[in-house]
Amino acid sequence: MRQHGERWFGRTDGSVQGWVLVVILLTIVGGAFWLWIGSSWRDGTARSPTVREDSLPPGEEISVWFASPQEDALVSEQRRIPPGAMPIDRAKAALQALSAGPQGEAVRTLPAEAKVRELFIDGQGTAYVDFTEALSRNHPGGSWSEMLTIRSIMQTLAANVPQIKHVQILIEGREADTLAGHIDIRRPFATTWAGDQ
Repeated sequence: MRQHGERWFGRTDGSVQGWVLVVILLTIVGGAFWLWIGSSWRDGTARSPTVREDSLPPGEEISVWFASPQEDALVSEQRRIPPGAMPIDRAKAALQALSAGPQGEAVRTLPAEAKVRELFIDGQGTAYVDFTEALSRNHPGGSWSEMLTIRSIMQTLAANVPQIKHVQILIEGREADTLAGHIDIRRPFATTWAGDQ
């Protein structure tokens, strides 16, 4: 009996020491972690891990329309906005993304300095989009370039807010004759015109 007990303790003595070391190491690591968390709470700084963009909630996808690299058509890029946005918020977010410019190989259709001052949609589905003067003043000109600008605005709105049936472009709160001398923008455009490329 005694011999059996000696063999048992003799065989497990090394593993008991191993377990003791594991417990000591876990205690040290746990204590260090607890001190680290406690110090971040005391000094008011949150030490949270960096959140990867692809782990964020996806939100809603919108399409923003820019000129193709050859500038012979419009191409779309996708953006994300918070889910459940109202039509007016979707329209504003889409135009802000258009104003910010493309992220891929597409070509911007609005001057970099042009911003949306205000946007509202009336009960008949006409969107009134008021741009800063830079839309006209800094436009490169040319009838084709003007057409791409107007169509990119309209296509971006029509693709993301089906309630919009017409678009009226304003400059600094007023109707303008043209953007840069070619296409008449004094009246609202039907959004169906945006798709007639």
